[in-house]
Amino acid sequence: MTCPREVAGYMERARRAIDVAETLVREGYPGDAVCRAYFAMFYAAQALLRAEDIHVTRHAAVVARFGEHFAKTGRVDPRFHRMLIDGRKAREVADYALDAAISEADAGEQIEHARAFVAAIETVLGEG
Repeated sequence: MTCPREVAGYMERARRAIDVAETLVREGYPGDAVCRAYFAMFYAAQALLRAEDIHVTRHAAVVARFGEHFAKTGRVDPRFHRMLIDGRKAREVADYALDAAISEADAGEQIEHARAFVAAIETVLGEG
């Protein structure tokens, strides 16, 4: 059963992750900002899935179910699914590639994607 409080909680986490990403990039931590930007999208995707009573937790499953239930059906523009996929890849590079050179511009782009993604989910959920 869908829990509106849970959906709202995920959306709050998504918005907070964007705020943290912006702070991190200003403080000179673009790699960490990329990670938070991805998590903003991940939490928003979780919110939308939970609103449909779809319960998955693994990152790959969230990305796959989001694509299956929302991008492929046209309920969400497929470019947002691509943003989620690319954001996950960028986060993995930032987290695991010791020689990754992530610039402020890279982080800024991911934050912009996260803002757009969260705004799109808010619209679908009737919050935007």
